[in-house]
Amino acid sequence: LVLPEVSHLVMLISCRKCIPHLYNTFQNGHKILHALMDITPQEVDDFLRTHNIPFKALKHLPITTCDEGLKIAKEFGSTCCKTLLVKNKKQFFLFVIPGEERFNAKQAAAFLKSSHLSFASPEDLSRLMHTFPGAVSLLGLIFDQNKEISLYIDSRILNAEHIDCHPCTNDRSLILSVKDVLEKFLPSLGVSYFEFQSGSLNGESK
Repeated sequence: LVLPEVSHLVMLISCRKCIPHLYNTFQNGHKILHALMDITPQEVDDFLRTHNIPFKALKHLPITTCDEGLKIAKEFGSTCCKTLLVKNKKQFFLFVIPGEERFNAKQAAAFLKSSHLSFASPEDLSRLMHTFPGAVSLLGLIFDQNKEISLYIDSRILNAEHIDCHPCTNDRSLILSVKDVLEKFLPSLGVSYFEFQSGSLNGESK
């Protein structure tokens, strides 16, 4: 039996329709599947604990829409983040905006003085952030070892008290204080960020 690369399995896991095929393909498939889904979230938890960053973990059904994320955030009194990894021919950009906000790729391209932006592929997400479409969050920056991603955070997120983020899987959310994200999490990674307003896409470096 030849196993496919883990990055391919992660992409399969992101589609619930593929899960039965994994069960049928591998002996003890359920054990393999659950192990793979638990690896990255556990790494995220361990990183936060190592750097003394408190968080509250919430287990839930896989979130597939922004509306579902907004409902969870409202229930727990946090701010829902919509996080998108986009790219041009030279660089990757991670935009963190309020969950109810619509991302305007053309506006973002003009703001970045880039001719064109496209969304990162599942392969990009797997390689850079150990995640898959629908589970992207700034916590995935833990795995951007070569600092290929530039971070842009909406001012409304920065002014929030708490935000919820997926730990690179969409069946779990972590609630963190924005203060800890800015003063502990990002500095521990050596990551700076640009503050911007998604309505006008004016920004400055922090």
